[in-house]
Amino acid sequence: MNEPKENDSLVRTGLVIGSAGTLLAAYIIIGFFVARWLKDYLEGPSYWLAIGTITGMVLGIVNVVMLIKKFLGEQNG
Repeated sequence: MNEPKENDSLVRTGLVIGSAGTLLAAYIIIGFFVARWLKDYLEGPSYWLAIGTITGMVLGIVNVVMLIKKFLGEQNG
């Protein structure tokens, strides 16, 4: 008794969406901490934290878009 293939696809879709959110959060947090380290190390202005966080968010969005495109490409082909 094999489970239907559709159920496998649903679980996989849920995992991809969950991992996309986790990746985005990780990029934002990493961007913040790198910016904070640079600010302290180079004695830079406080707005570097905002720049680092926004940069992390943009990189995270790009990574999530690439992940979704790859996932959708696998579904079609």
